[in-house]
Amino acid sequence: MSKIKVNTFYERFGKLTAISTFSIATIICLSFIYKGDLTFGFYGFMFLLIAFLINILILVSLLIIASNAENSKQIYWSVKLMLANIPIAILYFGIGFYFVGIVRIKIENNTGSDISNISISGCEQKFFKLLENGDSEITWINIPNDCSIHLSYTNAYGELVNETIMGYVSSGMGQKFTYRIGEGEKTR
Repeated sequence: MSKIKVNTFYERFGKLTAISTFSIATIICLSFIYKGDLTFGFYGFMFLLIAFLINILILVSLLIIASNAENSKQIYWSVKLMLANIPIAILYFGIGFYFVGIVRIKIENNTGSDISNISISGCEQKFFKLLENGDSEITWINIPNDCSIHLSYTNAYGELVNETIMGYVSSGMGQKFTYRIGEGEKTR
């Protein structure tokens, strides 16, 4: 086999590895952000570890092969492409780390009437003046430490109602879900 064909093979192999790693990591990261399911966060972390090991092995192999090749420019281009994945991996890891510290809640009012003075307390304070029947509001709650998330609002009869959205949440338990007002644990 000629050296040009060998170089082309390794160049393509390096590019395929870089593009595949980038594509899979992007799909996992976007799925985690969209779904808010910690399973994707776990998959992303495991993929990061496995892809790191595989990419290092391939990268070292390509560098050794390129150092012995007559025309190594093609192989070095693949090496550069693989190295470009490092800051992308760091960025994706940072995004994942951010989102495991956030609870994204879609609060739905299905009580049959408008509610007012909606207050979310616990991990972080949030306030909404009015939520009409059938409407929803999305809020992001930062999880600084172990805490709980509570909701209070004034119903159509002027009564103060307190509900527990999450009795316990800790950093690393970030997720995305829908909370239907009136279906939670009521407290006095």
